[in-house]
Amino acid sequence: MEWTVLAGTGVGAVVGVGATLLADRVRWSRDSRARERETLRLLYVDYLEAIASARDEISRASADVGRPLAERSEAAHRAMREHEVFAKQYQLELSAPPDVVELVVSATQGLVDYRDAVVGGATREDDTCTAARRAFRAARKTLTEGMRATLVASD
Repeated sequence: MEWTVLAGTGVGAVVGVGATLLADRVRWSRDSRARERETLRLLYVDYLEAIASARDEISRASADVGRPLAERSEAAHRAMREHEVFAKQYQLELSAPPDVVELVVSATQGLVDYRDAVVGGATREDDTCTAARRAFRAARKTLTEGMRATLVASD
């Protein structure tokens, strides 16, 4: 057997193994990015659900003018606690890109301002409550757009 046949076979084997390893590495990298994106998407959804649910309860507290202020205040505070808004914000602070974290903090602050307006005695019809609710809604919309952009950009 000639040495050129052996050399050709050896080179072919090395090229084949190299191509397989490269393809596996590319596939692993793509799958890894997809898992990271899915994890981030789930964290986003969890946070958005928490602030939406808390906002709904704060809104109900602001509309229930028949209840004493102390009860409405407690309901507004409880909404933030029960839906773990701050804990979910902290999870995103550890996992999300910095520009999204800024938007998360802004949305949480908007919700806190809304809650504080209700705790301060504002009802749903008061200008203070309306302004806080609208500011929160705008911050949440900006946040959702920022979150969507990170999930699309990750493709």
